[in-house]
Amino acid sequence: MKAPAPRFPLIGFGAVGQGLAPLLVQALGVEPSRITAWAADLEGASVAQAVGIALQLQPLTPDNHAQLLAAHLQAGDVLLNLAVEVSSHDLIAWCQQNDVLYLDTGIEPWHGGYQPDQGLEPTTNQWLREQVLALRQADCATAVLAHGANPGLISHLAKRALEQLAHDQGLPFPPGRWADLAQALGVQVIQVAERDTQTVHRPVAAGEFCNTWSVPGFISELSQACEAGWGSHESTLPPGAQRPRQGSQASIYWPHPEQGLVQVNSWVPSVGDSLAWLVTHNESISLAEFLTVKDAQGQTSYRPTVYFAYQPCPPACQSIAHWLGQHKQTPNTQNVIPLADLQQGQDELGVLLCHATGAYWYGSTLTLQAARALAPHNSATTLQVAAGIVGALAWMLDHPRAGITEAEAMDSDQVLSVALPYRGHVGGTHTPWHPGPDWRFQHFIALFIASPTP
Repeated sequence: MKAPAPRFPLIGFGAVGQGLAPLLVQALGVEPSRITAWAADLEGASVAQAVGIALQLQPLTPDNHAQLLAAHLQAGDVLLNLAVEVSSHDLIAWCQQNDVLYLDTGIEPWHGGYQPDQGLEPTTNQWLREQVLALRQADCATAVLAHGANPGLISHLAKRALEQLAHDQGLPFPPGRWADLAQALGVQVIQVAERDTQTVHRPVAAGEFCNTWSVPGFISELSQACEAGWGSHESTLPPGAQRPRQGSQASIYWPHPEQGLVQVNSWVPSVGDSLAWLVTHNESISLAEFLTVKDAQGQTSYRPTVYFAYQPCPPACQSIAHWLGQHKQTPNTQNVIPLADLQQGQDELGVLLCHATGAYWYGSTLTLQAARALAPHNSATTLQVAAGIVGALAWMLDHPRAGITEAEAMDSDQVLSVALPYRGHVGGTHTPWHPGPDWRFQHFIALFIASPTP
């Protein structure tokens, strides 16, 4: 007898969940009756009805998650954790014990896990990642960690970028030896460079925080420590930087200024030289670790510096300025910009490979208009994330016993074959741009301190 089709419960039904639901049907052929969303509110009810899926008002907590999952899931189902502050660790542990497949778009703690009163290191992505990786064991249901647009799809684009740069330089390389290739190309920095220009025709109100995706999720990222994969060419740590006490030691972390955020010099094809916020992300650590070369004595001989440089949409930039001016207090109003209110713009996301003779940006540019034509209920931002999820799911369904897995270990060709049709224009651009006399981090970094506002 043929096994029943897996069920796809979504934990969280915000902007990404609402954009993903129609794509599960469109790209993967999932029957809407096999999709259920559990959420802390019913704001996505109209989208759920339009797609034909069930939406239940059911937040997950440390006390109720095991009972709820046991009542609604069985072996072979696929749990998609799209929520903020729902523990990846605890959901993965349950899924591994019950033969349920799992995917999230970022490694999350329970509510309160980002609070600095527990010390800075336990709030870092590196720490959260190590707690989940410690659950690894052989021959278990696949659990894909941190796989949306970035983190996730960006690691597959990084491989494509290395291949293309090698082709342009006439450099042959053995398949699969990505760290050796990056070293041979002289790549010293991989900056994940994103610029979102989607906007609305109204100013952000005082006390309001607007964004094209989860505001609580974005504020959590801005409230965490800075993190970067730390390259072997670096000579000077940023002020206050520390190396983690556990794991591969491929990254560093340090606090933001008390009343500010760290900005870095960046480059994207649409505007060239620009400033972006340094935002902690899982790929900063996993990609740096993946591209590390060790010598015969086991010492690191090569690693690029890796970090995320983000220029969010104009309303979010205004919101950040207000938030910093209010000493990073929780905003009175937190709004994901309604899709109907977005007027124009695009989301430009790629990797900037900084090497001996310049830099090479490779990525995707998706306009708001194109996103609306490709998949309903999406902005350019949410569709890039949803594309990364369905690409990973296509791989996962073909590899259901891979255990806990990160993007770097997956078949990038298979993932990209499903995801790229939803990413708009994909390609690369060479540039002679440099932020300073060399590629050391000190030449990228800048500070932004906000003036208090009433």
